[in-house]
Amino acid sequence: MALPLGLLVCFIIGVECSHSQIDRIAQLPGQPPVWFQQYSGYVTVDDKNQKALFYYFAEAEIDCGSKPLVLWLNGGPGCSSLGVGAFSENGPFRPSGEGLVKNQYSWNREANMLYLETPIGVGFSYSTNTSSYEGVDDKITGMFPPSSFRV
Repeated sequence: MALPLGLLVCFIIGVECSHSQIDRIAQLPGQPPVWFQQYSGYVTVDDKNQKALFYYFAEAEIDCGSKPLVLWLNGGPGCSSLGVGAFSENGPFRPSGEGLVKNQYSWNREANMLYLETPIGVGFSYSTNTSSYEGVDDKITGMFPPSSFRV
């Protein structure tokens, strides 16, 4: 439980203090117009072994500063929070034949949504050390220095 709680605290502090323009998404390909901000990028969790987790963050549609933060982790390990959670279940958009369409049931209507691809090797999260992919357990899944997470 230390991973999500520590992550939430540091993420909230990071969001309140500064939005990273480097990680800001101006517009996804085929995206309809929206008024909320989106961010994505990598959080380095182990410099020595070059491990990084991928995240996608969608602000609440209205009054994001007063809305709660929801951390979404798809089950698994091995299931992408981005591909399944964000773009098939409760994210702001769904793919269509011509691009993206607004998801009328999106959770970001009521909350700031943080989708984190964990553990290393799931979705866009990666390691340049191939031995990092040999086993996944609670210890590996729980590796996360929250102080490095700032959006």
